[in-house]
Amino acid sequence: MEALANLSREERIGLLVAGAAHVALAMVLMLQDNTLEPIEPPQRITVSLAEEVALEATSPDPSADPASSSSSQLAPVAEPEVLPTPEPRPTQRVRPTPTPTPRARPSPTPSSSRRPTPTPSSSRRPTPTPSATRSGGGVTADSMRELTDGNGRSGEAAAFGATQQAALNSAVTRQLRPNWSAPTGVEVDQLVTVVEWELNEDGSLRGSPRLVQQTGVTDGNRLQAPLHVERALRAVRAAAPFRLPTEYYSRWRRLRWTFDRRL
Repeated sequence: MEALANLSREERIGLLVAGAAHVALAMVLMLQDNTLEPIEPPQRITVSLAEEVALEATSPDPSADPASSSSSQLAPVAEPEVLPTPEPRPTQRVRPTPTPTPRARPSPTPSSSRRPTPTPSSSRRPTPTPSATRSGGGVTADSMRELTDGNGRSGEAAAFGATQQAALNSAVTRQLRPNWSAPTGVEVDQLVTVVEWELNEDGSLRGSPRLVQQTGVTDGNRLQAPLHVERALRAVRAAAPFRLPTEYYSRWRRLRWTFDRRL
C-alpha cells in the first residue's frame, strides 16, 4: 500500500487499466467453446522399391504388322475407260484474196522558170566607231584623238570594241573599290566627285590625281563635300600601280572616273 501511495495519478490509472484487461482476457478464455473436432493426422503411404530392372523392353513391337501385309487387302484399282477417237473432218481450202497493185503516179516535171537570184547591193553600212564617252569613267576624248589617224581608224581601234572597253572599265573599278569608302552623313549619297589622272605604261601614276568637278552639294552635305573629294583622290593613289593590259596602254593612259556612293 505504501508503494501505491508513492505512485502518481497517471501510474495508478495505468495499473487499473492493465488489471481490467487481464480480468477480461481470463473471462474470454473461460467462455471459449471447447467442442471443436480434433484435426486427424494424415494417412501414411506405403512405397515399394523395385529391386530388379528388366533388360528387355516390354512395349509392343510396331514392326510386327508390316504395311506389305495389308496391301493385299486394298480394293482393286479400276482400269481407265478408253474413249473412241473422233474422225477427222475434211479441211476447207481458203482462196487467197487478190491484192490490188498500186498505180504509179506521174511525177511532176519541174518548170523551167526560175526566180532570179538577187544580187547583193554594193552599198554597205559604215562600221560604227566606238564613242569616247563611257558611263562610269574610262577613255577621254584626248586619248581617242591620239589613237586614230586622219580617217578616224587605226589597227588598235579596230581591235578594241565595246567588249574590251567594258572589260577595261570593270578592271579599273575592281582595283579602286577596295580603297574607296564614301563618308557618312545627311544627304551624302547625293555627292558625285569626278577625278582625272594619268598613268605610265607600267601602271604607276604620272603626277597626282586632280579634281575635275563635284555635283550634288547641298546645305546638308556641304561639310562632307571636301572629305568626299579627299577620299576619292586617296583611293586613286592607293590603287596604283594599276594592273592593266599593256597592248591597250593608249586606252588607259589618261583616265577620268566618277566616284559616288556605290562607285
